[in-house]
Amino acid sequence: MKIPPLRMIAWELTRRCNLSCIHCRALAADEIDPNELTHEEAIELLNKIKDFASPVIILTGGEPMMREDIYEIAEYGTSLGFRMVMDT
Repeated sequence: MKIPPLRMIAWELTRRCNLSCIHCRALAADEIDPNELTHEEAIELLNKIKDFASPVIILTGGEPMMREDIYEIAEYGTSLGFRMVMDT
C-alpha cells in the first residue's frame, strides 16, 4: 500500500494563552511550558520537515500569538516553501 504524501501539519507551538475557553482542549497556561521548543529547535523542526514533505503548516496552540517569535517562525517556514497558516 502506498502512503499518501503528508499534506497538513497542525503544530501546537505553545500552551500559553490569554484566555481560558471552556471548549479548548489545549490545556492553556499563563507560563511557558518547559517542553516548548526554543526558537532554534522550531527552525530545526521546519528544516527536518522540508527534508521529506511540503505540507501546509497550521501554527496553533494555546494562542500562537503569545510566542514572541511567531512571525519569525512563520516567515522562515514561508521561505522554505511551506504555506504557513495561523489558527488563533
